[in-house]
Amino acid sequence: MKILLKKFFMILFILFTSIKSNAQTKRALIIAIENYPAESGWKTLNTLGDAVLLKNTLLNQGFLAENIKVLTDSQATLKGIDDAFERLITNAGAGDNIVIHFSSHGVQIEDDNIDEEVDGLDESIVPFDAIYSSNVTIFDKIAAGYFRDDVFGNKISRLRNKIGAAGNVLVIIDACHSGTATRGDGPKVRGSMPAIVSANFNKKKASIKDSAGVFKDRDMTLNDDAASYIVISAAQATEDNKEIYDDDGISVVGSLSYAVSKTLNTLDEKITYRSLFARIENILLEKVPNQKPALEGDGIDREVFGGQYKLQQTYFTGTVDKANKKIVSLDGGTVSGITKGSIINFYPAGTENSDGKKPVATGTVTAAKYFTSTAMLSKSNPSIGNKLYAFVSQLAYGTKKIKLGVDSLSKEELVTLKASLKNFQLAELIKPPYDLYFGKSMQPGNVWALRNTETREIFADSITLENPNQLKKVLKRFDRYRYLRNLEFNMPDLTAKIMLVLVDDKGVIDVRKTEQRTKLGVLEIQHGDLVRPLIINTSKSSFYVNIVDIQPDGIIQPIIPNKKLKDLNKNNAPIKWSDCLVAPGDTLKVTSKQGFAIRISPPYGEETFKIFISKNPLDLEEILTTNGTSDINSRGAGNQLNNLVKIFKDSEVNELGSRGGPTINMDKDGTIKNLNFRIVPKQ
Repeated sequence: MKILLKKFFMILFILFTSIKSNAQTKRALIIAIENYPAESGWKTLNTLGDAVLLKNTLLNQGFLAENIKVLTDSQATLKGIDDAFERLITNAGAGDNIVIHFSSHGVQIEDDNIDEEVDGLDESIVPFDAIYSSNVTIFDKIAAGYFRDDVFGNKISRLRNKIGAAGNVLVIIDACHSGTATRGDGPKVRGSMPAIVSANFNKKKASIKDSAGVFKDRDMTLNDDAASYIVISAAQATEDNKEIYDDDGISVVGSLSYAVSKTLNTLDEKITYRSLFARIENILLEKVPNQKPALEGDGIDREVFGGQYKLQQTYFTGTVDKANKKIVSLDGGTVSGITKGSIINFYPAGTENSDGKKPVATGTVTAAKYFTSTAMLSKSNPSIGNKLYAFVSQLAYGTKKIKLGVDSLSKEELVTLKASLKNFQLAELIKPPYDLYFGKSMQPGNVWALRNTETREIFADSITLENPNQLKKVLKRFDRYRYLRNLEFNMPDLTAKIMLVLVDDKGVIDVRKTEQRTKLGVLEIQHGDLVRPLIINTSKSSFYVNIVDIQPDGIIQPIIPNKKLKDLNKNNAPIKWSDCLVAPGDTLKVTSKQGFAIRISPPYGEETFKIFISKNPLDLEEILTTNGTSDINSRGAGNQLNNLVKIFKDSEVNELGSRGGPTINMDKDGTIKNLNFRIVPKQ
């Protein structure tokens, strides 16, 4: 009997070890280099905070600390990086989910494989011990110290072969490889040196623009069952990657590191890498509008981490301070969407759904860090326990002042401008960095233009100093534009699949052209192209759809409903709010008809179709065309104004430059999503 029991337990042990060894494991390698040696020729960055940000984010997503390897500064030499990759490949198992993150300088370096690169340059990560020099005579001496894209690609391919088809590899590159100079203090440009080349380099070849992305995996043979991979880069190969201030405007972080962390900490629905990238892009559009992130790989439409990700709970855990019962510490912060000034409702621990329940206390967030925050209760309640569940009742968006710079103004003109903005709370004249700068227009006469600091594009032109109301109106338009463009939230039981497709002149969807025009994750639409938004209801209840166009110049126009629409034959084809109802499983019929198409025209740049989805009737066209005075078709049960309409109304600031509502009511009766695309000239 003892022998049988011994054999039985041995079999159980073998089975357990086998299951454990084949279990999917989440692994990560984070590399952050901030303090490059002075003699290296590379400037210091602000990357160590990125490593903390990403590690905590991955811990929140179920990664174990022992499976997250972090290399910083002197640990991240070329050998250190190579060794870390080899350990990762050795330890990886079938079905693993792998995240690899770089926060560092990047640089272009002369290709060491003849005729492999279009422009003759490799993209490289700059290790801690790499030396920069523009002296072509020592190229051979320093070139071997860089972590090139083809070496990187080879290691990723080995990793993909090792973990197999059930696995996933996500690479995040918060570096860039362009050769432009760093400007200003505070946030810096990552990868700010010209390309490293030898005396024999063909400079004519370097002038060829390589738009193939930053990741190469040509040299390694992949197995048929290799894992899929995704690469998200902060900028395209020829662009700057600028560091940013966080939402509080205090800490400097990597733009992509912050966007990825904020997105992964606010997941509230099933999500693919394509949708994840769209959310990341939304954040970067706000922070660095002239920077174009890139999405590459063969797993773009797979679920994030193979579906092994954690959705954000609707609540946070609050711990009451023992010394001061009015102070509550929360386990969520800015990357989870909690902002200073937000209103929090507290319930007994274990309350996972607050619908119809009265809170035991209410408080206001007084401080918010990345992963934690503090709230002050409106009044003491001795009966509440030490642990509470916290629900965000009203989210403080805040009225961020527009930072305005000036150029080419005389002393008298500057005095006039300051007088125009006196008591106008929305804007302030400051030194760089700023959002807009006010300078001479190219138009005839004594007129002025407002330009976007990041994109250098004109936001508004032909402004006169003699008409202060004109300038205020433009500034209000800019504020509303940035407010609405970046606003996005999700009602868990109100979901949809949304996409933008190109159609031909007969209104037939052109799948091939749509795929060809999608460059590094972003759809590029040429002047004159025809497009159609497709909305598929993936929830269990019917909903109404409104689509609003937010142009790069701040003009906001209704797409649907729209009483002035015409079809491709230029016949009147109005769409009413009642036409925009979509049943579960159905596609929005008014935009899926063959005759429906939207012709794209300038201004060029990044544009957004804002998708508003509501259970109740919704007509934002009425709001836009009546200056916000009408809401007759936007009320729900009990004649209560739809919260989406409240948000839209509150996006307009008053004459003093303050917004109607300092907080957003989080009693969601709808979902807001973005369709981002880029308008380019006809080619």
